[in-house]
Amino acid sequence: MKQSPLFLPHGAPDLAVSEHLASYQFLQNLPGSETSPQAIVVVSPHWQTERLALNAAGPLKTIHDFRGFTRELHEIEYPAEAPAWLVHKVQDAVTRYGLAIIEDDTWGLDHGAWVPLSLVYPEGGIPIVQVSLPHSYGREDSYHLGRALSSLSNEGILIIGSGALTHNFSELGIEGEQVPNWALEFDHWISDQLSKGELCALLSSGNHRQYNKALPTDEHFLPLLVALGAAGSKAYGEKLHESFSYRSISMSAFRFHHLET
Repeated sequence: MKQSPLFLPHGAPDLAVSEHLASYQFLQNLPGSETSPQAIVVVSPHWQTERLALNAAGPLKTIHDFRGFTRELHEIEYPAEAPAWLVHKVQDAVTRYGLAIIEDDTWGLDHGAWVPLSLVYPEGGIPIVQVSLPHSYGREDSYHLGRALSSLSNEGILIIGSGALTHNFSELGIEGEQVPNWALEFDHWISDQLSKGELCALLSSGNHRQYNKALPTDEHFLPLLVALGAAGSKAYGEKLHESFSYRSISMSAFRFHHLET
């Protein structure tokens, strides 16, 4: 059954154990909204490479790519494997679109991937492949990566972009503090453009007056455009959740649908 691509927040790594957060509860309740996928392809901002890459076939290690958090987080192991058939299927889709992609046997699932997956699919066991974000990729490149993956959605494979609409370390605060106006403004503007399928506005979002404040670096935003592209040439975003973590990290989530004409 066709799977509608998703953009999910991963916040700070401690989201995985923060039961009091609205975003934690949202992710835990997400599976009931659609049928279980045959497989998952996930793009996270925390695997950036020189060349476009994907996991090589085999078990996927849980990468604890953070520090300063509790030992409990470092002990989490998410059960996942990239089967050869899925690796080959992703490679085929990407190369048919005209992009070159290589296998990488050194990576697994970083926290941008396993944190949301551990809440949405806590039992694991679903075939998974993570695809990297090349350092050179901007907004258009990321969107076209999504277009390259779009054919997989029709085969029951769920494409997930993981990240945040706002991600500025210098503007973090305490959980529960008032969300700053600039973060709300940018989140709501992006959400509005997505709801209307305004691709040109989204690809030129760097012109928004709050872009540099919201995203001093844009790697957390790019997976959103991958997920959007994976929904087809004309798509829009349905907002599933809105909240903020550590004062200013957007935890907004979206499901993408093909825009009927």
